[in-house]
This record gives sequence, C-alpha cells and structure tokens, in this order.
Amino acid sequence: MQEVVKQSVKRQRSSKRRRRRTRSHRAYILLVIVLVIGLAAALSMTLFFNITEIRVINGTDTPDEQIVELSGIRYQDNLVRLDTMLAAERIRANVVYAESVTVKRQFPNAVEITVERAVPVANITQSYGYLLVSASNRVLEELKEDPYPGLLIISGYNPAEGSIGMVLRSEDEKRDNILKTLTAAVSECGDPLIWSLDMADQSDILVYIGNNAVFHMGSANDAEYKLRLALDVFGRLNKLNASKKYKLTMIKNNQISVLPQENIENPVTAPSWLSTLVQTEPPAAETTETTTSTAIE
Repeated sequence: MQEVVKQSVKRQRSSKRRRRRTRSHRAYILLVIVLVIGLAAALSMTLFFNITEIRVINGTDTPDEQIVELSGIRYQDNLVRLDTMLAAERIRANVVYAESVTVKRQFPNAVEITVERAVPVANITQSYGYLLVSASNRVLEELKEDPYPGLLIISGYNPAEGSIGMVLRSEDEKRDNILKTLTAAVSECGDPLIWSLDMADQSDILVYIGNNAVFHMGSANDAEYKLRLALDVFGRLNKLNASKKYKLTMIKNNQISVLPQENIENPVTAPSWLSTLVQTEPPAAETTETTTSTAIE
C-alpha cells in the first residue's frame, strides 16, 4: 500500500515538471516567432523591397517624368513604407487634367502610377465667362469668351468656388449633386441637340433642345429617362414641322405636354456650332388637327 502511494506522488511531480517544461518551450517558441517577425519587418522596411522601377501609365499631356516628380516617390524608397494615397493626391492636385490617379505597389521592387485623363463634359456659366468641367465637377479651364464647342452649357448653377484644378462648389450644396446627375444623364443620352440646361429652379429644370424647343423637366430625378422621352417627342414634332417652336412639359411619369411657342428664351446665347447640328426640314402638309399633348407608353 505504501509503495502505491509513493509511485502516485512521483507520477504527479513528474507530470507537473513536464507541464512546466512544455509551457517554457511554448513561451520560448513564441518569443522566437515574435523576434523573427520583428526582424523581418525591420528588414522589409530598410534593406528589402526598395523601389528600383517606377512605371507610369499616363493619359494626360504632362510628361511621365513630371508625374513621377510630383508623386514624391524616389528610387530606393521603401515599398512597404510608401504612402500610395498621398502620392496619388499629390499628382491629382497638381495635374489639372488628371481625373483619377492610382498608385500601386508591385512587389518586390516596383511602383505603378496610373493617371486617367479628365474628359470635359460641360460649360458652366459665371459672371466673367465659362468654367469647363469634367464629369466629377473638376474645373479644367476658365473660358472668358466663348464656351467650349460642342459641349453642354449650364446656367443657374451659381459657383462659389471655381479655381482651375479644384472640384467645383456651388453656393447651394444640393446643386453639386444635381450638376453631376444632369451631366451624366446628358452624356448617356449622347444627343448633341441637348445643348443647354438652366438649373436655377431645382424643381423646374429647363432643357433646351435644338433651336426650337424648351423642355420643362421638373426635378433631376430620373433625368436620363425624362431626357430620352423628350428627345423622342422632339423628333416626332420636327418630322411634322421643323420650323415651329415648342414648349414641352413633363406632366406624368410617361407623359409630356406639348404647346406651341412664339419664341424660346434662353439665359445664354446659342453657340454658333448649334446651327450645324440642326437640319431644317420642309413643313409637313397642313392639317386641321393641332397636337397639344403627347403620351409615350
């Protein structure tokens, strides 16, 4: 009986020693792992992954060498420590026609800079001329005389800030989103006969089509659908008589009212390039019926 007790005590002591050794081994292994990770991190930020190649995909007229210089990226800079967001912002802030800029790490030792060129979409009227803007409302140029040919002319926006290279800001913040919505909708429609918009009244936006129609669109909601509907009605009217002037008004989800107009008043002067887009057709034979409204199902 005594022998059994002694052996049991010995086994318990042995088991405790093994558990202590196991814990010690685990702590040692964990310490080694931490040291290895720390050493690897230190080496990756000092000796390894240093930049030896900078590739530039550039859609602007700014030379590639200048793009690299503006980014602040230098050869032998560490790739891990590189702030790609800051580098991209430096480029975009200094290259007017840079619509978007991305900077990507290409391990083990390269950087790729992509600069997408801004595409002008509209002329914004202001007190001393026009601001040429991109789809993101980025100001590309100041035009003190004529608007940029072939592009939409927008009045009633009331810009508060309009420095070249900066994103346009209105006196009314709501107009910024409305401007993006309208320019995107006109771009999607792709019809140059939509040449002017007046957004002075956000609940009754005026769209000028050709030289003989004004479309009271209402709000900017469903702008693309409304514009396509108005273009369809305008096309039908012009086939009947291209010399008449019309007032089109959105009255329901799928209906446009049509009324004849004596003249079409526009807050901006029609540009010379508009006349080259308008083809005057001989009027159709006179009928006793006058169209006052139309509905597109």
